[in-house]
Amino acid sequence: MKRYIISLFAAVLSMVCLTGCLTSGIDDPEKEFDGADITGVQGIYYRYKDSQGNVQQVRLAMGSDINTEEQTCEIVYLLPGNFPQDQVDKFSLKTVVVVLNISTAAIIRPLGDSPALGIPGDWSKPNQYEITAADGTKKIWTVTLELYEG
Repeated sequence: MKRYIISLFAAVLSMVCLTGCLTSGIDDPEKEFDGADITGVQGIYYRYKDSQGNVQQVRLAMGSDINTEEQTCEIVYLLPGNFPQDQVDKFSLKTVVVVLNISTAAIIRPLGDSPALGIPGDWSKPNQYEITAADGTKKIWTVTLELYEG
């Protein structure tokens, strides 16, 4: 019984000591973070299975042009030198993974048949995304991929 009372007292004391009472000095994310933009391209990746059945991933060489006024992100890619030769003929923009950076505290969601970011999807066409800032501002962005023809 004594052990039960001590445990109960310790639990109540922990709740009291670990409870925060901060009520001021907290930034309001709705006022602080009003961006609804694509801020960068983290990477473009091609995934495939090797001869042992293991999933492999190759990062494509790329550059990007982000236009915040027109809300477009054009990504130019190139198969890198380390791209597996047995995958060159199998490569397709219909199975590419794209990872974007967006404004702090914003949320991005695909529109229509645009693929979710971070998983293989169809990038053979322009894709649209709605980005919602913490303050509720919404912007529709168009993202396209093109092969570098240098």
